[in-house]
Amino acid sequence: MAPSSKRKQIHLTINGVEHKVHGDEAFLPLAQFLRYQAHLPGTKVVCAEGDCGACTVLVARWNENQWTSFQTLNSCIAPVYLFDLCSIVTVEGLAMEDELSEVQNKMREFHGGQCGYCTPGMVCSLSGLADSCSQNNTSITEKKARNHLTGNLCRCTGYEPILNSAMNIDLKKWTPLATRYLKKSQQETFQKISADTIHIEGSQKKVFSPVELQEAISLKEQYPQLRIVSGATDLGVLHNKGKFFLDHVLVLNRIADLAKLESTPQGLWIGSRTSLTDFENFVEKEQPELSRLMRIFASPQIKNQGTLAGNVLNGSPIGDSIPALLTLNAEVHLRSAKGARTVPLTSFYKAYKSFDLQPDEICTGIFIPTLGKSWTTKFFKVSLRKDLDISAVTFAATLKIENQKILEARVALGGIGPTVIRLPDLEKDFAGAPFSEDTFKSVGKKVRSFIKPISDLRASEEYRLTVAENLFHKCYIELCQESASCP
Repeated sequence: MAPSSKRKQIHLTINGVEHKVHGDEAFLPLAQFLRYQAHLPGTKVVCAEGDCGACTVLVARWNENQWTSFQTLNSCIAPVYLFDLCSIVTVEGLAMEDELSEVQNKMREFHGGQCGYCTPGMVCSLSGLADSCSQNNTSITEKKARNHLTGNLCRCTGYEPILNSAMNIDLKKWTPLATRYLKKSQQETFQKISADTIHIEGSQKKVFSPVELQEAISLKEQYPQLRIVSGATDLGVLHNKGKFFLDHVLVLNRIADLAKLESTPQGLWIGSRTSLTDFENFVEKEQPELSRLMRIFASPQIKNQGTLAGNVLNGSPIGDSIPALLTLNAEVHLRSAKGARTVPLTSFYKAYKSFDLQPDEICTGIFIPTLGKSWTTKFFKVSLRKDLDISAVTFAATLKIENQKILEARVALGGIGPTVIRLPDLEKDFAGAPFSEDTFKSVGKKVRSFIKPISDLRASEEYRLTVAENLFHKCYIELCQESASCP
């Protein structure tokens, strides 16, 4: 179905106030728009990389005729054109009339704010936690508080009073953000224009945001130089740092066909605009090890905005999802005006930032085939910090084990070369070998012959070699702990 009309502006509300954004302003990072156009300076910009969380805001989207829940995200790296039909709440919008919100009051009462610069982002993150717990009728625990704050760094090392603030939030005093800001009148306004395609031009800039996949394919054929954006969690950083500029853009985050999540006997389908948060929750039952990896993948703010397809197509040698997907024999599904094709992830990466991807192609999703009952998985990420840190080495093993024998193995490593790599020679050494500590130690020692990592700020070559070897042993230990029949 063709879009009903075209428009040249983004419609959104900020703290309940409607904004229509067009021209160059639509290309600004949301944080800059909030501070300098909307005159809401409570949202701070520190790192401009999505790392520190000072710029955290809360966003609900009018999506497929319903509102999503409010989620936190980093406004410093996300352009305004990604927020059409969104309700945004900043730290200024949390207070009710002249009274602070319950979260703000507890941060004040327990001295959670010190210098105060990072405090607005922390208040927004804890408000997201309070809103979620209130909506789901669950309590706030220390674990939940820590998880929700992994994307917020405190420069004054004041985490204890911040956690005390979180643990003492009285949810009976919390008014849900949906009650305050998702009004019927706003819903009706957004519904009327939800089928519009968007085409905004600024000074030497243009952005297209269609709602139909076929229109996106046609635009990519007509303008192959358009850079595809869905979450911008990586591209937004590069833009801010001047590596390149997001001036000619095709936005995919309004196309319903690309948001599908499906589980079939054949495998799992993850649409290309599926957020990392939704992916983590989706695979929790059928791929619990993959879901566990995603829990330390990034901050809630990044996972709420970023996509699995974006992580795969970015192709970083330290992309956390890629080793696991390689050993799961995942496939990349692509579409263009010429038709559809499927590329095994094992052959998708040609060299550093070089892919089996044509200029006119759009990724429609990632497919993960179903594993048989005899298969088991282990995925590791090694970094200096547990949360919100770039990996030094990543490891993935998917093994078929029967009667204490390894029948088949798939092994991948990241952080040790220009791309994430599968290790077919080591996989052969596993095949037919006993499931034993000696087998894993022996294969681990051989890995030094097949990789030649670099030394950089995150780790030396020798460190990476040692870690890679030790991860094979760690894989055995954890699999052994999980197996009742382990020798």
